[in-house]
Amino acid sequence: MKTINFGYFEFSTYILIIGISLLIGFIVFYKLSKNNYDKLYIAYIYVVNILGLAIGAKLLSLISNSIKIDIYNFINSGYSFLGGILGSILAVILFCKKYKLDYLNILPHFFVIYPLIYSISKIGCFLNGCCYGVININNINYKFPLQLIDSAIMLILFFILLIKAHNQKKLAISISLSIFCIIRFFEDYFRELRNIFIFNFTLEQILCLILIIINVIILYKNTKDDFQVEH
Repeated sequence: MKTINFGYFEFSTYILIIGISLLIGFIVFYKLSKNNYDKLYIAYIYVVNILGLAIGAKLLSLISNSIKIDIYNFINSGYSFLGGILGSILAVILFCKKYKLDYLNILPHFFVIYPLIYSISKIGCFLNGCCYGVININNINYKFPLQLIDSAIMLILFFILLIKAHNQKKLAISISLSIFCIIRFFEDYFRELRNIFIFNFTLEQILCLILIIINVIILYKNTKDDFQVEH
């Protein structure tokens, strides 16, 4: 793992970028939520989100790569952002239920910042030299900067959702998760190491397909309801 030095201190480039992404994510989340919730609640919810992200990302990474789940592997394993999103959703819902908050008003704000956090974190992957895409031509593997392509797409998605978030909060969840899952599904074919779960699909691809189907149903239902209201 590549590092960067600040005087006597040495930091992992990847972890530093992840920290920056979470900080910027909090600033945007605060601006989106400050009119609806107390500052302390916003901070608590965001910390719960980070815990859910970290645990979910680690667990799905371990499961996807068929690695034994223990403390050592949990600390030293990689991250699955899809697992992080699922972990964050569960953690935020549980927090909201405990404190009797409407998670359907809170989760859309997270789905606005997920693409932003992901976009910035992929820059960390690029600087760290990991998560490149691989194309095999004549049995020779060629790397290309899939991380930067990911980063650009997710940044565009973030700005689109940021504009739409105030008017169509619930749709922001389905749109954000669907686009993320579609991207993750296809880019998985370009990974150098793929652990096949069933047929030619990895576990993450299976989860992406399930989530895409669920979100298409939600989008269809919302569109159908809106159409009936207009008529």
